[in-house]
Amino acid sequence: YRDTAPAVSRQYEDERRKKDIDFFHLFKHYASTDLMSSGLSSKNFQKLKDTDISLKEKWQLFKPHWENIKNTAYSRIIITALKDIYNIENISLDSIKKVTEKMKENKEKNFYAEILKERSNIEYILNELEVLEDEDIFQIEPDSDYYLPVFRPDSIFEINSKEALERIEEKYGHTIYGLKDLEVLIDKIIEDRKPNIYGIKIGMAYSRKILFEDVSFSEAEKSFLKIFYLNNSTSSNDCIAFSELKPFQDYMVHYCIKKAIELNLPIQIHTGLIESNLNDIRNSDPVYLTKLLTKYKHAKFDIFHAGYPYTDKLIAMIKMYKNCYFNMCWLAEVSQKLYINILDSIIEILPSNKIFGFGGDYMFVEGTYAAQKSARNAIAKILYNRIQSNYFGFEEAIGFAKKILNKNPKQIYNTK
Repeated sequence: YRDTAPAVSRQYEDERRKKDIDFFHLFKHYASTDLMSSGLSSKNFQKLKDTDISLKEKWQLFKPHWENIKNTAYSRIIITALKDIYNIENISLDSIKKVTEKMKENKEKNFYAEILKERSNIEYILNELEVLEDEDIFQIEPDSDYYLPVFRPDSIFEINSKEALERIEEKYGHTIYGLKDLEVLIDKIIEDRKPNIYGIKIGMAYSRKILFEDVSFSEAEKSFLKIFYLNNSTSSNDCIAFSELKPFQDYMVHYCIKKAIELNLPIQIHTGLIESNLNDIRNSDPVYLTKLLTKYKHAKFDIFHAGYPYTDKLIAMIKMYKNCYFNMCWLAEVSQKLYINILDSIIEILPSNKIFGFGGDYMFVEGTYAAQKSARNAIAKILYNRIQSNYFGFEEAIGFAKKILNKNPKQIYNTK
């Protein structure tokens, strides 16, 4: 299982085939954070993504920063992918040219099936659909028995200007006069999509604290209606601060959770790690979710990213609440050592049916391949040691691995 990257729309193979990509496609996500953390400027990072700029020029920008980040797990994931998929041992100007050519050749074959199904042995992919980013959210995706759509309504929650409101209205042909109209729109998106929606995702830790208070309809509408009284000028970029819209956002999160309960859909919540630079990690502390977990006892909460760096808090919460699950997606590529330490601990703390052991979270399939390899190797090391110490018998260890990698998420996501 994996979820797509936060704030990133899905990319199917036919979409990748249409894009002009090169070696630096592998650095547009996750490793990009390390590149900029090491000193690469935002301007030069944009140049790495520009396929009109020569590989030689981009290599000169990239090389000194690669020397600084090649020790990180994000970089090791790419090294693994290059070695296993492209037969590249060392990164150089010549080798990145070879990878780029191979990427172009791969557009002519079923590359996704080869990497995700045959080599990674991934049975299903939880595939995030953004309200505004994904053009055909009402349509059935190609290979829809493999890609399981998860609806992410954050764009609706984060409406804060007339322009954003008009984009929603235009996309869905749905006029919005007030909060009730937004409720109707969410119902339409979800119900038109059922039974082809497998969950709802809340990723708002990227813009605010994940503390969602109980708010009345009237209080939420009063907050939302502030948008309508902004400057009417077409040249104006007036918007409402998110802090003023918190009552509206809180109300909508509660509304979607109730909808998920009604339709027996799990609710994914982003906690812990935040992709990209210069954000506030404190927003994503899972302790903020305590009231939600207590109130909605019939919901199924899939809590992402082990809450890292607030992992100990989340472990204690998962142990207390029967309606939430501990998802280790993203952790295997952040640090295999971190992944091992966390999983080895929760073996002794959490019921085995509450652990989801893998999610690749990558925008490109090469990353997903290397991430699952890292996770499988880590699990093998942990279980070997547990067998050696007589904590698990062999068959018991195999059963545990099957549960956290396949059976548990399949059960919660109501797959075939």
